[in-house]
Amino acid sequence: MFLHLHCLNIFALVCLCCHFNIVIGQERKIKSGDAIEIVVYGQEQMSQTVVVKSNGRVNYPFLEGVPIEGITLQRLQEILMAQLSRVIKRSLVVAVDFAESYPIKVTVLGQVASPGIYVIPNTANLQVALAQAGGPIPGAQLSQVKLIRKNEHEINNQVVNLESFYIEGEPNYLPQLEDDDIIMVPGFSLAKTVKVLGSVERPGSYELPFPASLLDVIFLAGGPTDQAKLSAIKVTSNNGDKPYERHFNLDAILKKENKNIPIIKPGDVVYVPEKAITWKKFIAFARDITIFVTLYVIIQRDR
Repeated sequence: MFLHLHCLNIFALVCLCCHFNIVIGQERKIKSGDAIEIVVYGQEQMSQTVVVKSNGRVNYPFLEGVPIEGITLQRLQEILMAQLSRVIKRSLVVAVDFAESYPIKVTVLGQVASPGIYVIPNTANLQVALAQAGGPIPGAQLSQVKLIRKNEHEINNQVVNLESFYIEGEPNYLPQLEDDDIIMVPGFSLAKTVKVLGSVERPGSYELPFPASLLDVIFLAGGPTDQAKLSAIKVTSNNGDKPYERHFNLDAILKKENKNIPIIKPGDVVYVPEKAITWKKFIAFARDITIFVTLYVIIQRDR
């Protein structure tokens, strides 16, 4: 009977070792983010899949406080066998292997289309997580993306420069994601308000998504009216708490070969005045009024 059980244990060990592909010459080292599948034959409660944290440790009762990053699976198996033998006084069959892809949960917040909690494969990187959230929206500060990770006794913040990744395509810019990571995409205000008043087609407040010239701003407001006096445009800016005015002759600027058109900053107020009423225009206006009054009198008389 004992011989039969011993043969069964040997057969099980051979099968498990074949299944988990544990060989003496295995060189691949364990690294942070790896999932390790641990099987203790006959002890289901001890068999589980664990993930190597950024500190090189795993949440497994017999490996608490033991850093396993940088060692091979064979060495891990030896350590685990030694730890288990202190508690369990009979022979055990233990097998370890790198697990297949498994799901992790990450939270994506900030300047993305659909902030929320997403389940992604553990092999997915930061770019995949952002894509799951609909991608960054205009105003996202991709050079300052924050990766927030909670460890046992502290919270670690890592700044990821996604702009550099998009420019250079270097995958090393994308850190390995872990379960319960929080990704925060901050924003800076690319869209600032400028006011355009006076003789333009659509006076009002407008947002500047880019550095804009005086001409750009006027056409944001629909362009100048026929009565606009482009030679006397006034721009009011804030210098701390004290506003100051600048005057520009846009007509003269546009006629020059070197058109150095002034740049308008967020918070500026642009005022386009109306041309003064000339005597000729006044006569035309008075003629229109006379015609209107004459028609009104004729209509009233014929009633």
